[in-house]
Amino acid sequence: MGILLSIFSKESPLKIFLDLENAEPQTEKEIIIYKEASEVLNKASELLDEFQEYVGCGELIRKAISEPNEDNELAAWEAVIPLVEQQYYYYQFYEQIRVLSETLLREICTGESKETSNRLVSLQALVKHFVHLLDFVVRFDHIKMDKPEMQNDFSYYRRYVSRKRSELDINDLVVEDQVCDAMSLTFAYPAPMLKGVIDTVVNFKIKNVVPEKNLTAGLSSMVNVFYYLLENRKFESEETNLFCLRAMVGTIVIFDHVDEKGTFDKKSPIQIKNCLTLLVNFDPKQQSLINMIKFSTKHWRDEKTKQSLKSILDK
Repeated sequence: MGILLSIFSKESPLKIFLDLENAEPQTEKEIIIYKEASEVLNKASELLDEFQEYVGCGELIRKAISEPNEDNELAAWEAVIPLVEQQYYYYQFYEQIRVLSETLLREICTGESKETSNRLVSLQALVKHFVHLLDFVVRFDHIKMDKPEMQNDFSYYRRYVSRKRSELDINDLVVEDQVCDAMSLTFAYPAPMLKGVIDTVVNFKIKNVVPEKNLTAGLSSMVNVFYYLLENRKFESEETNLFCLRAMVGTIVIFDHVDEKGTFDKKSPIQIKNCLTLLVNFDPKQQSLINMIKFSTKHWRDEKTKQSLKSILDK
């Protein structure tokens, strides 16, 4: 596990090898956090496979609305129940991801070492898990964008409960009203998992859970390290490279919401031009990640964002 360091600047990138495939925790505190994170992230792959197969009950819902009678409405209701249960599980996992993102970033950005580069190296097992978290977040949101039926199913569930509340047993309700409201707001966003992580990080920046300087330095340094690993082909596995690319883009988006001037400012510590060029030239083409930069960042559409940067993603 080699380590190569250089002085950090935009001209001289932070050259650190982080073992995103095999890094293991070293200290007792890191081991505890790592195990807690593993318990959450080990469920991620199975959840994504299940979500990929999500099929709504739009036909039954349309029939219940266009031909309203007891049989049609009951058929739609019975079909939508397991789907709402599935969505509730995703919402619970969303809450776990929010908590985990704060736990990991708090430690990565405020570890014992004062130097960001040293923290990334000494805590690279936690950085690896943060990359896993972002990989899940990006992949979940990509799938969700192709599942408009999710909201249709949930809307029908809420309408049915509203109309039939007096006839329903309490056990017929999958989620309480307050949770229903939260789920509805959460999944209304095109990229709910990423939005949740962003909100969490912005919130603990406001509360000064992590000093702002440490937080922005940690996020920007990770972006530049991910760029270095990708540009210099430090991993043979294409799966690991794509895993790293998703993390780079996800961290760019988070940084743009956390830092007042954003990712695209001329004084940004992120090597954004190089990152965007690498992204647009990545093979196979990752249009969903390009769209994340365009539509999920805060400052991409600002007038001060250089046209030369915007033109990179328009190729």
